[in-house]
Amino acid sequence: MRITHRQLEAFVQFMETGTVTAAADRMYVTQPAMSKMLAGLEIDLKLHLFDRVKRRLIPTDEARLLYKEVRRLFASLADVERFAEDLRTFRTGELRIITASTIGLTLVADAVADFARENPEVDVLMDMSSTVGPDVLAANVDIGFSVTQFQHPALKVEPLFHANSVCIVSKNHPLAGRSRVGPKDLEGESFISFTRDSRMRHITDGVFEQHRVSRNMRFEVFASAEANALVSRGAGVAIVEPLGVRQRFWPDVVAIPFDPSIEFTFSAFRPSDRIASPLANRFMDILRRHIRDMHDGVAYLPDWMEVRLPGKLREKRIETQ
Repeated sequence: MRITHRQLEAFVQFMETGTVTAAADRMYVTQPAMSKMLAGLEIDLKLHLFDRVKRRLIPTDEARLLYKEVRRLFASLADVERFAEDLRTFRTGELRIITASTIGLTLVADAVADFARENPEVDVLMDMSSTVGPDVLAANVDIGFSVTQFQHPALKVEPLFHANSVCIVSKNHPLAGRSRVGPKDLEGESFISFTRDSRMRHITDGVFEQHRVSRNMRFEVFASAEANALVSRGAGVAIVEPLGVRQRFWPDVVAIPFDPSIEFTFSAFRPSDRIASPLANRFMDILRRHIRDMHDGVAYLPDWMEVRLPGKLREKRIETQ
């Protein structure tokens, strides 16, 4: 028979009180029940723990050594209980995030800052990646964020919001004053494009091919951040997702709505075989709040930016400044 937690608790109470009666009172049991638990512990451990002297139990040296070890184990269990309580109340733990730079430097960073202020004892590990979906599968992370679509049976994908593309030009470009631009406006322009194997490159190229417009394809970049940086230096024009321009990282870049619209979908990726931790769920609540504030114009939403929440019809929100 295996020893029980109840037996060990009875043993500790007896060693601390010195009598069976006092130990029984502490545990709200009868004296015979306490004696039975102590005797059962001796039998199960195959140790001589007590000398019986005039109907009293006298602890042996083995009992005193065992008491020290049981107290150490009980202290460890108490530590586990405290740690679990900290996890329940977000007082400790670790949140691991992997994200594309596009959303990582903007909304995810905003949410991480709020999350860190609310949970000062929680460590946040945040890594940037150009292959978020595969990295979530391969790495030990809680959540991934990307604008690149990636489907896999071992991943849960949650669309967070959709944002229409914008054409970006330098502030001195002839198109900088336009309210909207289309493919023909960019004919012959030095164009900064996404890499050839990317989904957004295929979609963008398809729009220009449909309108029979030729561009001067001089640059290839992986993400919008690089395109914004090159446009800000007058290297060319690009069609990108709008988050980085919204954050105003590049004051020399002007964003113009592009027709026909090309929609980007920002998504969260989680391993489907793992139960989401309370910390990850809390972080997602904060991130969704930032997305709602942006969509509703509570947070800065420029008049050239169009955002749609999943399941909602396309709409345009305008903020006057």
